Amino acid sequence: MRLIGAKGQQLVDDYYDNSGTITAGGTAQLLLPQRKACSHLVIANNSTGVLMVQFGIRPAVATLTSGVVTSVTVPDAGFGFLYPPTLLFLGGGNINDPTMSTGATMPDWPSVNSPAQARAVLTAGAISSVLLDNGGSGYLAAPYVFIQADRRDPTGVGIPSATVGIPIAAGGAYYVNGTACPTSAIAIWGATTGQAFTCKWMP
Repeated sequence: MRLIGAKGQQLVDDYYDNSGTITAGGTAQLLLPQRKACSHLVIANNSTGVLMVQFGIRPAVATLTSGVVTSVTVPDAGFGFLYPPTLLFLGGGNINDPTMSTGATMPDWPSVNSPAQARAVLTAGAISSVLLDNGGSGYLAAPYVFIQADRRDPTGVGIPSATVGIPIAAGGAYYVNGTACPTSAIAIWGATTGQAFTCKWMP
C-alpha cells in the first residue's frame, strides 16, 4: 500500500499472514501480538458463526469520593500479560472549574494538576488486582482509566466474548489502513472450535 502524497515510503507487495481457526470454542485466543507499526490490517470471518475481536484491553473504572479516586475496578482481567500494564488516569475535569463538566469523563478532557496513580498486579498473566497509590484530588468526574500494555509486552490483551468486542459477522470483515490502523495486541473469540478466519497485515 502507498499513501498518496507521502514521500520516502517502502513499497511492500506481500502481507504478513496470521490466518487460522478458533482452537477452543468459547475461549479467547491471541490473534496478533503488539506491533511497532501497521499500515494495513484486515480480519475476515470465513466461518458461519460470529467472531469477536478485541484490540488491547478495555479501560478500568474509577470511583470518586469528594473529588478523590477511592477505588479502581478492572472489568477485563485480560490474558497473556508478561509485565504489569500501566494505568493512566486521563480527563476528569477540575472541581475548581464547574464549566468543564460536559465530557469530563472522556480521555482527552483536561485533567487535574495531581492525577491519581495506581499499579496493576498480575496473577498467571491476568490482572488480579489494582493497588491505588494516590487518589489524586480535585476531580470533577471520574477519570478515564486507560490500561496500557508495557512496551516490552507483545502479548497482553483483553478478553473478547459473545458480548464483548467488535463483532465480525459470518462472511464479513474488519478492515483499517493508514493512520487509523491499531498496533495493540489483538484477541479473537468464536463460539465453535474450528471457525476459520483470515488475518493479514502490512507494516
